[in-house]
Amino acid sequence: MYVDSRAALRATAAATALLTATATVYALTASPASAAACASPQWQAQFFPNTTFAGTPAATVCDAAISENYGTGDPAGVTLPSDNFGVRWSLTRDFGSGGPFSLTAEALDGVRVYVDGVRRIDLWQDVTTVQKRTVNVTIPQGTHTLRVDYAAFTGSASVSFAYAPRTSPDMDTTPPLAPTGARTTYDTAIRRATVTWAPNAEMDLAGYRVFRRLKGSSTYLDVTGAAHQTGTTYTGVPPATGEVWYYEVRAVDKAGREGPGSVDMPVTTVDATPPAAPTGLAGKPEGPANSLTWQPVTDAVKYDVYRAAGDSRDYTRIATVETPAYADTALDPAVTSYKYTVKALDAAANASPYAAHVAVARPDTTPPPPPTAPAVTAEDDKGVTLTWQSGAAADTTAYHVYRAPEDLDVETRVGTTEALTLQDTTGQAGQRFRYRVAAVDAAGNESAKTQWVYGTRAVGPDAVPTAPRELTGTLTGARLELTWAAGPYVPVTEYRVYRSATSPVPTGPDAQPYRVTQTPALTADDIPAGERDHFYAVVAVTRYGVASPASGSFKPVYQAHQPPAATRIYDVSGHDGMVWFVWDHVDADEGAPAITGYRVYRATRPGVTKENATALPLTTDNEFRDTDVTNGTTYYYAVAAVDATGGEAPLSAEVSATPTPDAPPLP
Repeated sequence: MYVDSRAALRATAAATALLTATATVYALTASPASAAACASPQWQAQFFPNTTFAGTPAATVCDAAISENYGTGDPAGVTLPSDNFGVRWSLTRDFGSGGPFSLTAEALDGVRVYVDGVRRIDLWQDVTTVQKRTVNVTIPQGTHTLRVDYAAFTGSASVSFAYAPRTSPDMDTTPPLAPTGARTTYDTAIRRATVTWAPNAEMDLAGYRVFRRLKGSSTYLDVTGAAHQTGTTYTGVPPATGEVWYYEVRAVDKAGREGPGSVDMPVTTVDATPPAAPTGLAGKPEGPANSLTWQPVTDAVKYDVYRAAGDSRDYTRIATVETPAYADTALDPAVTSYKYTVKALDAAANASPYAAHVAVARPDTTPPPPPTAPAVTAEDDKGVTLTWQSGAAADTTAYHVYRAPEDLDVETRVGTTEALTLQDTTGQAGQRFRYRVAAVDAAGNESAKTQWVYGTRAVGPDAVPTAPRELTGTLTGARLELTWAAGPYVPVTEYRVYRSATSPVPTGPDAQPYRVTQTPALTADDIPAGERDHFYAVVAVTRYGVASPASGSFKPVYQAHQPPAATRIYDVSGHDGMVWFVWDHVDADEGAPAITGYRVYRATRPGVTKENATALPLTTDNEFRDTDVTNGTTYYYAVAAVDATGGEAPLSAEVSATPTPDAPPLP
């Protein structure tokens, strides 16, 4: 059995005083030979009547600390010799994350200290003065055993031992372990979360920090504040948003190092947080409705729409919608304006504050009466002048004038005026147009349009012709052929053709025409090879020198001429110092470059090609006399036609002949 003090074992008051000074607690076992079960971190002390710790201990007790002064006698409460006795203290405890520790021993006489069976302090000798030693050791993470052996040899006897973590930041670089046993509870009535955890085993523990993060986020908030949590319970109020919050606990040591977090512990809060008030509320009339829009609100699942008529402050809820828009069609024709506001509601029915209200005035949607009596009063080279009469002067602020070609249903508004007349100066001279007019009021309502009236701007010296249209053409070899459609209405006397390497082709006052023609076509046979990718544009010019806008830029697609067809040598013969042969003429295809000559190829072996034969001078005839030959040698020939661009036909079929001396005359 255990007892709480050694007072019952002390026989004298002096022994009692020694007990108070040492603060040592003994628990004697029923039998001196049995071991005391000491709760960590208490020491188990074993007393031996020798200094070798041999045999069965005379007693086994539990000590809270090692701090003894036996004087010149033996320990109180146990029978030991006054000299040459020994005490062995041991404990096994969890050192948490471990780290640097200092071990300090003081003794009269011998003392030895072991960590996990490894001797760290050795002062084993009979002395007459107290000997002391402190050593620094690093204890690994986890559970370890300390053992202190003490020997009282002769004379006075005392011993003390202490171990403590070294906590300066430059010494302690080992952070504490993550707390274990963490759990959370949440009280929905008071919206309070409670976090509990098991105490850390760290001896240098300064406290704990509690962190919180929103589910889906990696950002943690320290909810304990500047002071550490010294207990193992935290109570706080997470935001009541209906979301899941995670808590974790981290230990902090005296060196200020923070350890890893515990497992994250979820708390699902109640949603008592209203959404923010909607912003950006705007309204406008759209047809028979007032259209409202506002910015979406985070967390909102629907919106309540409220309305008040005119200057009234009596708002009534008129709709609940799920999207940030609403069209109010239940309008009273007698009410000229309304005010609106909106509330956002979340899934828990929390309602936001009201949005700033917006006023919407109903517009004037009644058009004015149409004008009357439209007429064309002048047609000259300046334009077509129109007049009309007002249908309701008090309600009309302007008039829209519309124009369309006589033969097309393409209507264009050509002007707006406050007067009862307008001169159309933009119509194409010479083209007949039809016109009609509509009245417009201050709200922008347009009346019905009048009937059509017809007019043509006269063609004068300043009339601008229309741009040439449908520019097209081909570029075959060096031959360019362009055609285009002449513009109607204004007569022209010439066409200026421009070209450039880029599009659009410059046709302004500083540009020089490439060609000028009086007909809507151009043919050129001298396009160099380096200018085959040019663009072309055409401008029409009247006899008064007025130029039209340019046609669109056009680039002909280049295609090379096919070479001439092969000819046929139809007669060949050898003579004294000469070979003579004749071939068929070759005619150029229509539109192709003309045939300008023929090239003869000669070889002294059969199989004539343009690569292995000698090319003889170009001839324009269809016969050839080769006098640069040797009698008795057989020569092989082929002929190719050549056109004006240098294009050369394939070779004719090969022929051969052998020059021979003329036979001597007969006697």
